[in-house]
Amino acid sequence: MAAPLVELRDLHKDFSGVQVLKGISLVLNQGEIHGLLGENGAGKSTLIKILTGVYAASSGEVLLDGKAVVIHGPIGAHRLGLGAVYQDAELVGSYTVAENIVLGNEPSHGWLDRRAILREASAILDQIGVTIDPTRRASSLTAAEMQMVTLATLFHRRYRLIILDEPTARLSAPETRLLFGLMARFREQGIAIVYISHRLNEIRELCDRATILRDGSVSGTLARDEINEEIVTRLMVNRSAAELDVSNPGFAQADRVVLELRDLSTPRLRPLSLQVRAGEVLGITGPLGAGMEQIERSLGGLGAYSGTILVDGTAQAIASPAHARRAGIALIPEDRRKQALFPNLSLAENVALPALGDLAIGGLVGPGSVLRYAHSVVDRLSIFPNAPERAMRFFSGGNQQKAVIGKWLKRDARVYVFVEPTSGVDVGAIRQIYELILELARAGAAIIVISSSVKELLALSETIAVVHHGAISALLPRDACTRDSLLALTISATAPAAVA
Repeated sequence: MAAPLVELRDLHKDFSGVQVLKGISLVLNQGEIHGLLGENGAGKSTLIKILTGVYAASSGEVLLDGKAVVIHGPIGAHRLGLGAVYQDAELVGSYTVAENIVLGNEPSHGWLDRRAILREASAILDQIGVTIDPTRRASSLTAAEMQMVTLATLFHRRYRLIILDEPTARLSAPETRLLFGLMARFREQGIAIVYISHRLNEIRELCDRATILRDGSVSGTLARDEINEEIVTRLMVNRSAAELDVSNPGFAQADRVVLELRDLSTPRLRPLSLQVRAGEVLGITGPLGAGMEQIERSLGGLGAYSGTILVDGTAQAIASPAHARRAGIALIPEDRRKQALFPNLSLAENVALPALGDLAIGGLVGPGSVLRYAHSVVDRLSIFPNAPERAMRFFSGGNQQKAVIGKWLKRDARVYVFVEPTSGVDVGAIRQIYELILELARAGAAIIVISSSVKELLALSETIAVVHHGAISALLPRDACTRDSLLALTISATAPAAVA
């Protein structure tokens, strides 16, 4: 039996009198991959920030090799061998792969020994089985390669516990398999891994055990053979998986086209034509790089295009995000932290930004009106905690996603474009986000959901378009799709054209 490496005993954490962790006790063993699940806001982020020295616990103990330790900030965590790779792995883009791997521990002899840096980094990459040229600039790496290099930096620093936070959120299937192979190598060397994911199939495949948090407490720890959707869902939200299912009953108004694309094209998108009616949810899917992102960028004013975009029958020239907003198009991007929110501003300031013109009196916007508006959004969207004054970075992923949607409620957009709307979001928040999307459709907006999740598309869409090689390869009503048939269309490079 593996020996305990880290033990948490009765950890509590309060923020301004609000209890976020309520007595967490947990054992992490050497050479174990331990899954960590829970709704957004259940306490996962706070727990890992205590382990990595970002926060100090209000009370309780952390034991390493059976001895109580105090983690004095991120540097203290580093010295104890505790590290993390977050969803958005970041490296120094102007540095090489080798320089990033040894950063902070560079071999030197009174000068920077670049040959020694290259030798040392190459040895690390060979040891963990990653075939990336160590002389490449980090800015040239794919998302998956960045994950691998970040893991190599932790291995170089001899970390004993590595926390992976939604590491596959932006990885393709082959890249995910590469990551899993690397994790297996780490486990063989006795490194403990905490694996945070909302993808239950990954937890079931990888993890020796999984702990589920609910409302700041441990609701259960399961062995690998006990992990299934029904048990995990009930432990997470105290409801069954069936109770969380959502299905679009159909709100499309056949005679009202809200959004029309006529021969929309970019350097990576062949001339494409689509219509989305009032109340309709159009799902768009396809393999990574197939061209879906070009539709998003064109509608959001993030890239040049040719062709025509019409909203309510009027042609729109969308050359910037401001033009998109004026045209009544709301883009809710996948990377909410970098593209849709100001993390250091409060929740109130974030959700009120697009509505400042409506909130102004005599050209001035008072803090009271911003807070009142924010409270109305928080109440409507069930954002937790109900603390509009709190900085956005302190909210969980699911609550940040709801805040991004909340930004547009006052604007009454005509077209909403959701990109991977539940990426990194827990099962309870997924239902809430689905219900918000369907509420917008019910009110007569045209909705586009760009998603790699077949289950998500079947729950939300009335019509589904599959994109391959920059063109629509299939356009089908949802009733003509099954999970297997849609998956087959998505992965097939020669999917047959079909028009509803």
